[in-house]
Amino acid sequence: MKKNLRTLAGIVLAVIFVISVINYLRRKPAGPKPPPGGGGVVTGTPGALPEMRNKPEPVSTAFKGCPPEGDGGDPALNRLKNRVDEGNYLPVQFDAIEKLPWPPDVERRKRANWSASDTQAVERYEGLPVAVEGYLANVKEEGPESPNCHGADHEFRDFHVWLVKSAGEDRSQSIVVEVTPHGRDKHPAWSLDRLRQIVRSQQHVRIGGWLMLDPEHPDQVGKTRGNIWEIHPIMKIEVEQRGKWVALDNLTGE
Repeated sequence: MKKNLRTLAGIVLAVIFVISVINYLRRKPAGPKPPPGGGGVVTGTPGALPEMRNKPEPVSTAFKGCPPEGDGGDPALNRLKNRVDEGNYLPVQFDAIEKLPWPPDVERRKRANWSASDTQAVERYEGLPVAVEGYLANVKEEGPESPNCHGADHEFRDFHVWLVKSAGEDRSQSIVVEVTPHGRDKHPAWSLDRLRQIVRSQQHVRIGGWLMLDPEHPDQVGKTRGNIWEIHPIMKIEVEQRGKWVALDNLTGE
């Protein structure tokens, strides 16, 4: 009799233990989920740069006869600048990009000549689809460049845009974000006049695009940019209007 009671008590305790484990697993918060459209696991604190496994593979295309690798300079860099694929742009804090370090040895060097460790350090964050809020400090049409086959016509020019954290700040701590010919061809509203109007009116903007390291401008750090990380190319421009984000393509007058 006593043996049967001990056996029954053991079974009851085992059942209680199993139920407790099941309830714990149900209450345990789910882990981070990959963003819609693929891209692997995303980890990190909200607003910080996420860790994304298997970032989307860049898709680059020719533009009016100019191949994705351009006509000189660094072909690998030019292909990144000529990306055309869209992404699920993850909101990150301004400082997460503006304060992001880079390996000094990559400066002014073609990617084919980077060390394996430097390449790995850059690839940790390069290619992230990000969205950053701020204000436009200035906009400039660039001259002929290798990504665009040194095209002399207006349609082949990049727009160099400076994004700052707060309205009225100078460019010394800005993030450079660039509108490419591919982007302008798809978004006619992204004109110099319209972007300059946003600069003058100090409208709050949100820029979505691909995080990229441009090693060609270390001499401008602390002068016309905060570092050599860029959002390049820009894939999405939104303006805050009446408390809502509105695509620049659909923006109406206030």
